[in-house]
Amino acid sequence: MKENLSSWGDAMICKNSFSILSNRFSLVYKTLFYVLVVALVIVALAAAMLLPTLSGIVDSLNGLDLAGKIGDYLNKVFSGQVDAAEFESIEALFADIGRVFAENTSKLILAGVFLLLLYFIGMFLISMCYYSVSDVIDAYMNSGSNFPFMSNYVHNFKTSAKFALLYTLINIPLQIAFMLVVVGVALLFSMVNIVLTVFLVSLLCFCIFAINKCMFSLWIPAMVVGNMSCVQALKYNFKTLKSRFTSLFGIYFAYGLLMAMLFVSSLVVTFGVGTLLLLAGALVFVRIVNMVAYYHINGLKYYKADNVVIDNSKKFSPSVYTADEAEVAEHYHLPAAESAAPEEEKASGSEEAEEKSGEEE
Repeated sequence: MKENLSSWGDAMICKNSFSILSNRFSLVYKTLFYVLVVALVIVALAAAMLLPTLSGIVDSLNGLDLAGKIGDYLNKVFSGQVDAAEFESIEALFADIGRVFAENTSKLILAGVFLLLLYFIGMFLISMCYYSVSDVIDAYMNSGSNFPFMSNYVHNFKTSAKFALLYTLINIPLQIAFMLVVVGVALLFSMVNIVLTVFLVSLLCFCIFAINKCMFSLWIPAMVVGNMSCVQALKYNFKTLKSRFTSLFGIYFAYGLLMAMLFVSSLVVTFGVGTLLLLAGALVFVRIVNMVAYYHINGLKYYKADNVVIDNSKKFSPSVYTADEAEVAEHYHLPAAESAAPEEEKASGSEEAEEKSGEEE
């Protein structure tokens, strides 16, 4: 029986997602290693593409002594010593910058194309791990198994590549559109009040983050659990979200706020070291939330911890119970279910034989 998400169900999804993350936290370290490898690849490609293109522009800008002149101007602004000559000098500086850019227009366009290409490659490579991470999580939720990440990544490489390509082609135009909306709102309200602008832009960014995460939340779970093709799963995702978008949006909005606070705290406390682990943990946690939401929506049982199962077959209140190995094996059609009954018969038979021999003696 399928269950509609409610505020109580949202809390269960978040709580159980954290429980699964804590029990499969080793997956975060593996994901972190993968993200670092992708980052190194992107840095190497950026150096190969951008350095030859922008080297001439950088040399020209260095010759203008930008840091020194702008620093002196700001010092005089804050000390109240700015006069007409200073305005003229800073105006001439920006004119020189514009001249450098005008002389290198073709190089700037080429650099922009390279940046867009690098962004595409980076998103494609990062999203390549989404399917494997979700499949490893599903194995744990489905049967309590701990499958290795890299072997799963290699085994599902073709499926992951199909998903990552389609996801990147859809997501990049969406993100560009979202960015234009944010810039437009910022420019519009900046003429009214700067504090109001910062508040509205921040609120809009959190809303866009939640919308973006929610829009594709059931895509991979439908592929992994439902064994749908990439396109079929995408259609299922949009169809199912029509009635559940608000609930999932609330989850991801709250998650975005929490991540922003943790991100700033990790930068201050760990000087950016813990931020890398936080980003990898966020990637895994989003996949877990998506899987848990799919299981709840479709009324499926799943492990939230070792030997602890959530039963979503109840319409209003999913129950939590300790799983008996034979019962779980039978439910998921595992080999243990087939061997459980004969072993019990053998055990009972041996007990009866011992009792008979005792009576005869």
